[in-house]
Amino acid sequence: MGSVVPLFPDRQAEKTAGVPRFITALDIGSAQVACLMAEVHKGRKREPDSLRIIGHAVRVSRGVKAGTIIDVAAAERAVRLAVDAAERMAGQQVDAVWVNLSGGHPRTHTLTAEMRIGGAAVEQAHLDMLAARALADFNPGTRLVVQIAPAGFSLDEGPWIGSPVGLVADVLRARVNVVSMDRGPLRNLEQTLQACQLQVAGVLSAPVAAADAVLTEDERSLGVLVADIGAAQTGWAAFCDDMLLEAGTFPLGGHHVTCDIAAGLHTPISEAERLKTLHGSVLQGSAHDEEVLSIPVLGEHGPGGWQSVSRAALQAIITPRMEELLEMLQERTAHLPPAVRQRLVLTGGGAQLTGVVELAERVLGARVRVGSVRTIAGLPPKLAVPAHATVAGLLQAAMRPDAQGFDVAHQAEEMLQAAGGYLGRVKQWFRESF
Repeated sequence: MGSVVPLFPDRQAEKTAGVPRFITALDIGSAQVACLMAEVHKGRKREPDSLRIIGHAVRVSRGVKAGTIIDVAAAERAVRLAVDAAERMAGQQVDAVWVNLSGGHPRTHTLTAEMRIGGAAVEQAHLDMLAARALADFNPGTRLVVQIAPAGFSLDEGPWIGSPVGLVADVLRARVNVVSMDRGPLRNLEQTLQACQLQVAGVLSAPVAAADAVLTEDERSLGVLVADIGAAQTGWAAFCDDMLLEAGTFPLGGHHVTCDIAAGLHTPISEAERLKTLHGSVLQGSAHDEEVLSIPVLGEHGPGGWQSVSRAALQAIITPRMEELLEMLQERTAHLPPAVRQRLVLTGGGAQLTGVVELAERVLGARVRVGSVRTIAGLPPKLAVPAHATVAGLLQAAMRPDAQGFDVAHQAEEMLQAAGGYLGRVKQWFRESF
């Protein structure tokens, strides 16, 4: 078997004390670094714990391309600026962060196993044995495992459900999701955070984190696809029966639209980004199509350094690239169940483009909405937007780490390094995850 990325500190004290009093989430993207610090308020009686944002910051990203760190020193400076600003606002020092994984070509492996129990009631021992069978022959090669999560059970080839303990069956099947990534990008992320004197409290794939911030329980149950349109790439995650089915990424995002505008209109990239943000649209037949915009010409100065461009011309550049992005999403997810593909929730900066819902519905033939970040006390309106769904979702996931596999991955690291204690470790994380 392969190895699990050793990004996890010793969390025994945290497990004993429960959820920590303060949680910090860090979204290291290709365009921006976002940091949220929250204080955890214990719920009274049967009320759940709640969060209150006490510090936040967004800074320009450096040293990151397509979600992968390519310059550790530059990325370190960008992370330090964001974390330091959030610390000053909160009046608290950060020593551990929950961080997203955007690069590294994440791959989801769905492992299954089954066993006959001869009409007996399902016991925890059966689940332990199935987990061991599912993971026994898994080999990620040179890739690193970053997340392991139980993904449901089936009784006598029936529907996938959560915990089947106590139910009767002849044949019991188990499904386990394992997420692996390339070794290099993860090591570079670890190196960057260590240089910032930060530990990693947990990791989560960016689209899965974004889903935590925007999906409803019914969407997770009925089936839904989340597409997180970032600057340099788009991540997606599929859910059904309240379980993660699969997640992935492809290298196409909002910055490609910006570059198309810059090249097509012969204008600086900074101006192209401004045009996309303020005037960009893929909405056909808009009343503003004939509006004329005055923009600078690349490399020109003086009276001849400006040109007039209609909003219709801008739309003509943006629309084909967004259609390509949606068609690529359709291609990458074509194998998923129809119940998942018929419902799409968009997050990320690209989800804020005018007309993107209508365009996606036309290209994909699905019901589409833009994901609104669920309310968190103290979260400013400027951060309660699709572009920051990932960092908000990391905070939500940190409140229930076992449900996302953070603790599971830490235990799996020990499993894979100590074959003699393999079955015992499987039992431990499997029980904690249900």
